[in-house]
Amino acid sequence: MQRWIVPLLMGLVMTSSFAAMPALGLPVFFVLFGIASVAYLIAVWHCEYVPLTAIVIAAAVFRLSLLFSIPALSDDIYRYVWDGRVQWAGINPYLFAPVAQELAHVRDALIFPKINHPELPTIYPPIAQIAFWVGYGISDGILGIKVLLACADLIAGWLIVCLLRHFGHRTQWVLIYFWHPLVIVEIAGNGHIESLGIVALLAALYLFLKGRDYIALSTLGGAVLVKFFPLVFLPNLVRWKGWLPTNWPALLMAPCVAFLGYLPYAWTGAPVLGSLGTYVQNWSFNSAVFDVLILLCGDGQIARGIIALLFSSVVLLLIWKRVPLLRGAYLTAATFVLLTPTLHPWYVLWLIPFLVFYRHPPWIAFSLLVVLSYHILIQYQARGVWEEAAWVQWVEYGGLILVSLASLLFKRTEILTKIGRFFNIHRLI
Repeated sequence: MQRWIVPLLMGLVMTSSFAAMPALGLPVFFVLFGIASVAYLIAVWHCEYVPLTAIVIAAAVFRLSLLFSIPALSDDIYRYVWDGRVQWAGINPYLFAPVAQELAHVRDALIFPKINHPELPTIYPPIAQIAFWVGYGISDGILGIKVLLACADLIAGWLIVCLLRHFGHRTQWVLIYFWHPLVIVEIAGNGHIESLGIVALLAALYLFLKGRDYIALSTLGGAVLVKFFPLVFLPNLVRWKGWLPTNWPALLMAPCVAFLGYLPYAWTGAPVLGSLGTYVQNWSFNSAVFDVLILLCGDGQIARGIIALLFSSVVLLLIWKRVPLLRGAYLTAATFVLLTPTLHPWYVLWLIPFLVFYRHPPWIAFSLLVVLSYHILIQYQARGVWEEAAWVQWVEYGGLILVSLASLLFKRTEILTKIGRFFNIHRLI
C-alpha cells in the first residue's frame, strides 16, 4: 500500500466526524472528536508522505464541513455579532452593555438572547471590533464572521509554512496545525477570534526573524488589538546586548500601535477596557494549578498573584537564558496554558502553531484532551448548573503528566540503547 493512502483514509475519517458533529451534538460529540483525534495522530505519523497541496485541500474541506453549522459549544460568537451590529448602528461598542436601555432599538430575538453576560460591556480590543464590523457587513448573522475567521485560519497555516521553509523543515509538518481537530472545531465550528490574533502573532515572529523589527513589533501590537494575550510575547522580540535591548526604538511600536488602535474608540470617553478587570479578578475555569493554589492559600487574589509571579519568573528565565525566538515563544505559550486561571479549550489554540516545530507528545495529547472541559455543558444544558466535574481535570492534566513520563522513559531507553551499542562496539575493538 502506498504510504500516502493511510493519511488520506484518516482525512476521510476526520471529514466524516466533523460533518456529523453538528447533527448529533453532545455527548456524541466527544466520541466523534475522539475518532477524529485518533485519525489525526495517525495522519501526523505519516504526514511526510502527503503532498502539501493535499494537506491544504483537506484542511479546507474540514473547515467547510463545520463552517455553516450553528455553534453548540460556545456562545462567544453572538457577542461578536452583537458588537458588529452595534457598530453598524453607529454606536461605540464600548459605551454600553447589551442590556443597556440605550441599545434597546438594536436588540432582536435571535442574537441578543444568546449573548453571554449581557450585563457586562464588551472586552474585545479594536482590531477584533473591526473584524466584527466587517463580518457583520458580510452577513448579518454568524456566517460572515465565521468565514472571515476561517480565512484567517488558512492564512495562519500559510505563515507556518513560511516559517518551516525559513528553518529548512519539511513543509508537510504544517499538517499538525492544519488538521488539528481542536483548531477546526474552535475556528470553523465555534467561530473564535483567536485565528486572527494567531495570524498577527505568526507574522510578527516571521518578520522579526527576517530582521524587520519595526514592522514585526507593529504587527505584534496589532495582535494585542485582537486579544490581550499576545502582549506576553513582547520579551521574545527583544534583541539583547548584555542586559540592554538594542532594538528599543522598535519596541516602542507595539504600545504605540495599541494606543492608536484604541484612540478612535476612547475619544468619546468610553471605557475601552470594558469588562477586562472583571475577567481578570473573578473568572476561573479548568485550571489545575489555580485550583491547587486556592486549596493551599484559600484566597483567589493571592492565588492569582502567585500565578503572575510564576509566569513572570519563567519569562525572565527565558530572557536570562537567551532562548531562541521560536522556542522562547513556545515555552511562553505552554507556561500560559499551564498557569492561566481560566483555560477554555480555544485558549490552547495559541500553543498549537508551535507544536508544528516542537512536536512534543505531552502537549499534543493535552491539546486534544482539553476538549473534555466541554463536559460541563451537558449538565448545564440539562439542569442549568455550571459546575466542573473533577474527573475532567484528572484526565486532562493526568494525560499531560503520563505522556510526559512516557516520553522521558522512551528517551532514557534510547540513551541506554546507545550506551549498550557503544560498549558492544568497544568490545569488538
